[in-house]
Amino acid sequence: MLAIIEWFNNYLATTPVDVVAYDILIYFGWFPVSAVLVWGFIQIWLDIKQTEWWEKLQYDLLTITIPADSIHSVKGMVNFFNNLSGSKSAITWKEKWLWGKFQADFSFEIVSNGGKIQFYIRTIKKYRDLVEAALYAQYPDAQVIEVEDYINLIPDDYPAEDVECFGSEFKLSKDDMFPIKRYEAFEHMGEKDLRFKDPILPLIEMLGKMKEGEHFWIQMLIISPDDQDWKKESMKWIKKMYGIEEKKKKGVISEAVGWIPASIAEQTLGVVLGGSEEKKADDFKMWKLTPDERDSLEAVKEKAVEIGWVTKIRFVYVAKKELFRKGTIASMTKGIFLQFDSGINKLTLTDNVTTKDDYFWQEWQMPGKQKKLVERYKFRLFGGTTPYILSATELATLWHFPGPDARTPVLTSLGARMGEAPQELLFAPNELSILPNFERSAPDVEGSDFSSETRIEKFVPESPTPLAPTKTAESEYYPVTSEQKQADVQEVEGMPNFQYGMPAPLPPGLDVSDLQESGVEPPKGLPM
Repeated sequence: MLAIIEWFNNYLATTPVDVVAYDILIYFGWFPVSAVLVWGFIQIWLDIKQTEWWEKLQYDLLTITIPADSIHSVKGMVNFFNNLSGSKSAITWKEKWLWGKFQADFSFEIVSNGGKIQFYIRTIKKYRDLVEAALYAQYPDAQVIEVEDYINLIPDDYPAEDVECFGSEFKLSKDDMFPIKRYEAFEHMGEKDLRFKDPILPLIEMLGKMKEGEHFWIQMLIISPDDQDWKKESMKWIKKMYGIEEKKKKGVISEAVGWIPASIAEQTLGVVLGGSEEKKADDFKMWKLTPDERDSLEAVKEKAVEIGWVTKIRFVYVAKKELFRKGTIASMTKGIFLQFDSGINKLTLTDNVTTKDDYFWQEWQMPGKQKKLVERYKFRLFGGTTPYILSATELATLWHFPGPDARTPVLTSLGARMGEAPQELLFAPNELSILPNFERSAPDVEGSDFSSETRIEKFVPESPTPLAPTKTAESEYYPVTSEQKQADVQEVEGMPNFQYGMPAPLPPGLDVSDLQESGVEPPKGLPM
């Protein structure tokens, strides 16, 4: 071994640098090239299998509506996203590399077609019950309806004859460990009751301004990561801000072939790898933090303890050419999303995805960008801008239902609650279209001479009063026989022989003459 080391040192000392580099390329250069090729083939295989898995999935598109008088808050949507994390599954090596299985994805959309605003959730059919259960737990009065997809309202190919398209995708300006502005920061501190100034209301107002022939769609795709390793970077940054320096591990170069690569670098390039003294930790660094650094530190800590979701946000605006207003929509969209600027991170448009035509080369690229953007929206794809991690609180801030005290001219709602049939209600047998005795009503008793079908349809209900007696037995809407008259004689205190045709009984101590003398008239406006 010592002889080999001595020979190698002598070789480095007597051989020119270019010859050493050539020998390394000839004898070891195949390794990185082969590694890159193998990695590329593995990624192609994985992409093919995941495409096959995706094509087998079945999705449901649900529209969500909340009654105007429903009491709820953004915190409910935070809990909803936390409950939705139950869709994460432990994917095995076989499921990933042989079947192409990946974590369940969801799409949360706010859509305006001609000013009609709808909230949508697209989910894999397998997880529809999970979505509805998590939603009803926070919003018991919500109305959830499965609907047909609306994506065919706009064309696929561009440029189109009668419409124009504008859109883009959002990205984070800094690392995703830094959070955007969350809903807690939108409380109006100048008001006595700290009223919540809902950040989604400007978006709702803008969507409501769309005219017939204008379509503005916003889409937020989320998928659970296989692990929450993104928190490690957050914790590393937090320790650094506190002055806690982690011990650096030796690199691959230093440990791969022992001392040989380090010696080559020292002899040829004059670079010293490893062996440097570690930086001593600053025990007083945390006391030297500025107020802004302290705020950033607290924000990163709050995000690091939450569940993170891989997220992609995009929007598409398509309108007839005579209604197309690209400049206005671009300004309003950027302004609405800039309100989520926390000072340490924000959402901005991605230049290489935005359909701009400011210069001639952008005009050449714009039809392709429009087509790709619409295609990614319609198929709910994660392609395009690199996705980023957002916490449940950040997702709820961006996508939630307006509160009950929200006041905007265009905000529409159910207006009334919808009720479900009681659980005790039975189902008709398979051979019957309706329940047995469905045509019978309460007065229809077994053995009677008439049923609900024998009643005359000209029925005008009248409320009995002391001056307007009830209908007589000869009434046209309820045929009563003489035997039933005798059976229906009622014994009322003070009126033992009350029968059909007599005035309705009055409470004890009250007489008809009293009403007439006091000038009391029968109530007006009774239903007729």
